[in-house]
Amino acid sequence: MRALQVTRHGSPIEVLAVAEVDVPVPAAGEVLIRVGAAALNFNDIDRCLGTLVSVTRDPPFTLGMDVCGVVAEAGAGAEAWVGRRVVAVSRDALGGIAEYTVAPASGVFTAPAPLDDVGAAAFLLPFHTTHLALFHRARLQAGETLLVHSGASGLGTAAIQLGVAAGARVFATVSSPAKADLCSALGADLVIDHTADDFVEAVLRATGDVGADVVCDLAGGGFVAPSWQCVARDGRYLPVGFTDDDENGMTGRPLRMASIGNFSIVGVLGAFVDDLDPGMRRFGFNPFTRADGDRVHEALLALIDTGSVRPYVGRVVEMDEAGAALDDHQHRRAIGRTVVHVAG
Repeated sequence: MRALQVTRHGSPIEVLAVAEVDVPVPAAGEVLIRVGAAALNFNDIDRCLGTLVSVTRDPPFTLGMDVCGVVAEAGAGAEAWVGRRVVAVSRDALGGIAEYTVAPASGVFTAPAPLDDVGAAAFLLPFHTTHLALFHRARLQAGETLLVHSGASGLGTAAIQLGVAAGARVFATVSSPAKADLCSALGADLVIDHTADDFVEAVLRATGDVGADVVCDLAGGGFVAPSWQCVARDGRYLPVGFTDDDENGMTGRPLRMASIGNFSIVGVLGAFVDDLDPGMRRFGFNPFTRADGDRVHEALLALIDTGSVRPYVGRVVEMDEAGAALDDHQHRRAIGRTVVHVAG
């Protein structure tokens, strides 16, 4: 089968190549998916570079996390998925940009019927992650102010739409006029170009110095400390993304700032695991369960069905164009999600 492989560590545009590899075999509790489309992620850049803390692989390996396709085969215990159109996160969050990929059943969900394969591939990670962040962890309420960093990203466009659907007042930060236009079109009440304006002052000015009740930080790095200056009293800061953090968010922060600001730092990870490895638990990994995932998915399907939210796909590419597309992501030229057309 054809697969997009990282041939060596380096810049995506230099190290990615389409290769013929064996079709993977699903183990017990796994499914084999015939992939229609797969999304690109910032984490894919780190995997190419060999810098990602949480997942490491020696090249060659196949890139790709979240996919949409039809289940062709299943291991023991997952047979009920055979023949169904699904969205899924591939095994170890790798191997998705290929004609076939294997995924644990715990990360497989029914594909939203109103969405084609491209839209469905763009849906899973951004909407599951931001729904968990905004509603399960930060408890966002109607009438509250939500600030979303990287508002024109895949997760950012999801967070804005979910905030608007929930009746929140939504602010977003971006880095270009085109990205600002997109966020406004999605319903953001205030869009701040952080390359031209001080977003702290803009947020405080717009809220009468109260600040944002919830900050959904999809960037990390240099956005963290300023965000803590414009969180409301009793507000919630969500460290969701670390695309602007060279250490992938694994560096210390001066936590006393949370004390003087009287706000909460609320962690979130978009993963659903029932059988947790004891070693991972002792490392600190403590994910939501599959039952939590089903509740999130059901709520999101209802929003999709009513047209309240839609994944924003900025670009569709073929497998051999993925390296150049990731280069655009790396240099902040991309808007929304980029999806790789694989089959169909």
